[in-house]
Amino acid sequence: MKKFIIASLLLFATQGIFAQLDWSQLSEDYSKTLVLAERVAEQTDKVSADEKGIGIVIKGGVVTLERSIDSRSTTQEDHRFKLIKSDGNKIPLDKISTEKVLEKYKLALEQIDEKLKADRKAQVDDILNSLFN
Repeated sequence: MKKFIIASLLLFATQGIFAQLDWSQLSEDYSKTLVLAERVAEQTDKVSADEKGIGIVIKGGVVTLERSIDSRSTTQEDHRFKLIKSDGNKIPLDKISTEKVLEKYKLALEQIDEKLKADRKAQVDDILNSLFN
C-alpha cells in the first residue's frame, strides 16, 4: 500500500511539473508571435503589438490576445492569457484555448506578413521598371 501511495504522489508531482513546462512553452511561443506581430504592425494598421498584447482588426472591431503575469505566481515567469474583444469583454483562456488562439494568431500574422512582402515587392518592381523605361 505504501508503494502505491508513493507512486501516486510521484505521478501527481511530475504532472504538475510538466504542466508548468507547457505554460512556459506557451510564453515562449507568445514572445515569438509578438515579435512577428511587431514586424507586421510596422507595415499595416490592421495589427497592433505592444506590451499590452497582440491585436488584430476584424470586421467586428479589434480582438487582442493579452498576456499578464499571474498574480498567484511566486516568480515573474508564470502568465495568464486573456482574449479581449473591442467591446471590452475579457475572456480568460485555459491552456488548450491559449494554444488554439495563439496558433490562429500566428497563422494570421504569417499570412499578412507574406501578403505584405508580395505586394511591396510588386510595387517596388513597378517603380523600378518605370524608372528604366
